[in-house]
Amino acid sequence: GPHQWHKVVSDGDFWHTFDLKDSGSNQCDDNKDQSPIDVCVHPRGNCKETHEMRPKSGDYRMNGEFMMKQILPNKLRIVMAPRTGEEPDPPMVDFSSNGRGITDMTNIDIKIPSEHTVCGRRFDAEMQYFTYHPGRHKFVAVSFFLEASPTNLRNEHLQKMIDAFRREYNRDKKKCEEKMKMMSSAAHSFASGGKNRMLEDNSTLYEGFFQDDDWHEHATEESTINSISEEYTHSRSIHRELSMKWHPFHPDIQKTVHFWGYDGSFTEPPCTSDSVSWKIMDVPTPISEFQLLQFKQILFNHVDENCRRTSVHNSDGSVARPTQKSTKYYKCTRDNYVSDEERTICGDRGCNPPFGEGLNPYYPPLVDVTGPPTRSPSN
Repeated sequence: GPHQWHKVVSDGDFWHTFDLKDSGSNQCDDNKDQSPIDVCVHPRGNCKETHEMRPKSGDYRMNGEFMMKQILPNKLRIVMAPRTGEEPDPPMVDFSSNGRGITDMTNIDIKIPSEHTVCGRRFDAEMQYFTYHPGRHKFVAVSFFLEASPTNLRNEHLQKMIDAFRREYNRDKKKCEEKMKMMSSAAHSFASGGKNRMLEDNSTLYEGFFQDDDWHEHATEESTINSISEEYTHSRSIHRELSMKWHPFHPDIQKTVHFWGYDGSFTEPPCTSDSVSWKIMDVPTPISEFQLLQFKQILFNHVDENCRRTSVHNSDGSVARPTQKSTKYYKCTRDNYVSDEERTICGDRGCNPPFGEGLNPYYPPLVDVTGPPTRSPSN
């Protein structure tokens, strides 16, 4: 798990498919410029941005071949197929501090619970969007905290992602079940003495790596995960939703245009220092408690086709790397730039009052740092 990242041999991993400044050995045991960190109300750096990040949704669909869903030991990951021509386009983001304009998104990682913290507060999960800058040989990562609450409604846009991961989960579960059936069938061909022992061993293996009780244990009034997964799998409406373009910066997800920023590392091997420019959004993304439950069960209870549990979560239900030694970070607020929407209506200095009729709703930031509170993004 994360406490042992420094022992992992990382050559040939996902990050090494990109040209990094330092593509050497595992740096997870270093103390310099490591991530994640705690951010709070006393930034020591200056905001580097002159306008809000400007995303483009691209052409990729959640159920398409260009968005590969992976249930990995320490995360849920979506890998974006690299651009091969004019179209289709992956999701893209224009960062004013990037120095290159628009960069393509490479992957989305979901960690439970959050890896970054705000004034010591850890959130239910963290969704990290990575883009790669080939000129700087560096990634830019945009982090959204996911926050569950009894009063939160279901996040409809994020549910499409959950449904897609559920399909991957069910495919692997089915492969496991088919393997168990084959082993049981083979056992019946043996003599009685050997047969009974073989069946007994198979049953133990199956129960040890996948138990339906693990789902029912967390059943809610809405229904069990299993019944919902069956409903989703056979639902035409879900299939239709997954066939539509999926926008990573949909208003259901992005609730602010301001963030904390700093230069750090990957939060997993090879933990290469100064390889990631982190941007941590200052308003969390709301999800329902049942959606958080689904994320946890997909990640923590997943079994591969050989019926082996894959998760490395600890007894606290965490796959997050602990926060590292604090480094210099900055905070972008409305003092630095207003949203593009507000700029269009009232000019570079924004509207007074800033949250007038016709603008998107106001969402208070997690903490007030250096100026007026943040606002919601442009449509």
